[in-house]
Amino acid sequence: MRPTVRAALPLAAAGAALITLSAPALALPMPDELKVEGPTNVYDQTYKDVKTQITVVRTGDTTSVILDATGFPAESAGKTYGVHVHVNPCGEKGEDAGPHYQDPNAAPDAPMHDKEIWLDIMVGKDGHARSGTAVPWKVAAKAAGSVMIHALPTNHDDGSAGARNVCTTVPF
Repeated sequence: MRPTVRAALPLAAAGAALITLSAPALALPMPDELKVEGPTNVYDQTYKDVKTQITVVRTGDTTSVILDATGFPAESAGKTYGVHVHVNPCGEKGEDAGPHYQDPNAAPDAPMHDKEIWLDIMVGKDGHARSGTAVPWKVAAKAAGSVMIHALPTNHDDGSAGARNVCTTVPF
C-alpha cells in the first residue's frame, strides 16, 4: 500500500467548508498560495474606505480565488457587486486593468462564466463582503494581474458589471 499525503486548501477562511484532498505521496502537488492586501486603486471615492484581501491558491489544475472585503459604506448593505480577475495590474484609470482574464484553453463558444473568474459579492450590514470560487484550470504565472470590484452584479450573458470601483493588483 502506498502512503498518502493530505493537503487542506484554506477555503475555510472564506466561509466555505474545509476541503481535504487525499492522494498517493508525491502525486499531489503542494498548493501555490498567494495573499495580497489592497486596494491598489480606488476609482469611485464612495469606496475609499474599502480594504481587500485576496488569496489565490493553485493546486494541480485548479485555481481558487478568495476575496474578503471590508469598509463598504452603509448604503452598500444588501447590494451585489460584480468582481472579476483582469489581465493587467491596476492603473491610474480603471480601464488600465484591461479585460477580464479568460482561460486560453476554453472553447470560443463556452459561456462566459466557464472561462472567466467571477467572485460577485453581497455586502452585509456591517460593510463586509466575502466570496470565493475555484475554476478547473490553472491561471498561468503572470497571465492575470488584478481583481476588480465593479459597480453592478455580473451580467451572466456577457460578463459586464458596470463601472470599475476598486482594484487590487494581484501578481498571479
